[in-house]
Amino acid sequence: MISTSTSTPGAQLDADPSWANWLTRWPGIALAFLWGFAEGTLFFILPDVPLSLAAMLRPRRALIHLAAIVAGALLAGAVMFSWAAHGPAARHAVAEVPLVTPAMFERAESDYRQFGIWAASMGPVRGIPYKVYAVEAPEHSRLWPFLLVTIPARIWRLLVVWLGFAGAGLLLRKLGRVSLAPAVHALFWIVVYVIYWAKVK
Repeated sequence: MISTSTSTPGAQLDADPSWANWLTRWPGIALAFLWGFAEGTLFFILPDVPLSLAAMLRPRRALIHLAAIVAGALLAGAVMFSWAAHGPAARHAVAEVPLVTPAMFERAESDYRQFGIWAASMGPVRGIPYKVYAVEAPEHSRLWPFLLVTIPARIWRLLVVWLGFAGAGLLLRKLGRVSLAPAVHALFWIVVYVIYWAKVK
């Protein structure tokens, strides 16, 4: 019997990692939501990390991850705002998070005085975590206005990250080197956090 299977000249030279489906489907989306919540409370690694890897592998599906991260951040913002409204314990807890410094609270207060409730949108520009603005917010806003501002405040940076990594993933696909995506992704974030660590310390 003659085999009818033939190799296609235009076949993909380099395949996605075997775990890509896990990351870019519902387990990865659930992870994005939990990571968005964790980073909005007391975790210190940005949810941009899983979002960016998903964007390199499946850019359209990664938009769902982006929405899940924002939803997690909204829940985190509500928790931290409510906690801070009942006393200083929330602020003290956030002050103990790695890479959070006293100067960040001072800058957040200055932003609230200058920009009002929109101060939270300055976090990515300042390199100040959202959680810092959340625990400072009760002195300047009620809960619901703060949460409404949280949506655009979180989305704009995540969209920039999504666009950048979706473009990087597209380039790797055109070069037939998509299997390099995890290494490129890891190298980028290691460099970012080394620089950030040096800056805040």
